[in-house]
Amino acid sequence: MANMKNTSDAALRKLLGTLCLTKATLAINAGGAATVKTTGTTSYLVGGEFKTKAALAAQSIAVTHDEDGIAVANGIAAYVQPASTTVIYVIALNAAGTVAVVQGSYAGQVQSYAGNLSRINTGAGGVPVEPEGYTAIGAIKVVTNGSTTFTPGTTLLDAAGLTVTYHDVSILPAAL
Repeated sequence: MANMKNTSDAALRKLLGTLCLTKATLAINAGGAATVKTTGTTSYLVGGEFKTKAALAAQSIAVTHDEDGIAVANGIAAYVQPASTTVIYVIALNAAGTVAVVQGSYAGQVQSYAGNLSRINTGAGGVPVEPEGYTAIGAIKVVTNGSTTFTPGTTLLDAAGLTVTYHDVSILPAAL
């Protein structure tokens, strides 16, 4: 009998067992807000197990994880998105319904992690990955103009100088 354990490829196992099953309808919480909401109960899989989460209301998008899905508490720091950049923020849920906000990189960003020279790379500006044990339910693409920066969890999502788009996902796409 087939089960998740019998699937030897880790990426395929994650793809099959980590899905958002309903449209979350991710959106700004209200005009003049730095928070997001969803419009109904979200059904999703974590490790192949069905989970549900009631609608999010006034959910902070303060960053909890970096683009590799590593918690900011592990020497990783969230950053203020500079002017003239595009960054994707992934919204994900774990089995307990805890929300993670994953901050992607922007093209050309030089990244170092708490002085760890073995973890220096240049950002590509793509879609970040959800942390282990989490399922992506949506993504927010934030584009700043030449004179505006963006601080996740603080800057209003409808502030002048920002173009913000919301994407509902079943699995993380290759690009947004």
